[in-house]
Amino acid sequence: MTRILLLAAAAAGLSVSSTASALADPAGILMVRLADAQQMADRAQRAAAEKGLNVSVVIVNREGRVVLSHRMDGSSFLNLSLAEKKAATAAAIGAPTSILEQVVDAGKASLLSVPGAAMVGGGVPIMRGDTIVGGVGVSGGSAQDDEGIARSALDAGPAK
Repeated sequence: MTRILLLAAAAAGLSVSSTASALADPAGILMVRLADAQQMADRAQRAAAEKGLNVSVVIVNREGRVVLSHRMDGSSFLNLSLAEKKAATAAAIGAPTSILEQVVDAGKASLLSVPGAAMVGGGVPIMRGDTIVGGVGVSGGSAQDDEGIARSALDAGPAK
């Protein structure tokens, strides 16, 4: 399935890599640190505020486990749950969740049977080179707004 999604991403002309914050732990394992996740959430919140949106932002590690969960005032608890699913899905497939939305919209309804996966835009993977280190999920606006805000979270390099 991952191969199909990456091919779909390439065909759609979407980038599946980013320059997001991710550092190696002392054992050399690439990871998303809490400080990095906080900076990503701050960037996402600023991008959402510029659009006049109240969103939830969740940053997960490569296993889909929550590193940081951030809900802006006025964002529903449902947004928080969906943001987590978007982040975990993006980390699992290594591609934006909008790819899954496009594939389902194109008639591949069997993807809807994947338990816990989010088939709507707003999740993007956090990459370090070719390695998936996590995912960012945003929920509270349109799928396009959510994905744009998630991408804004990745717009800076690692904290110094």
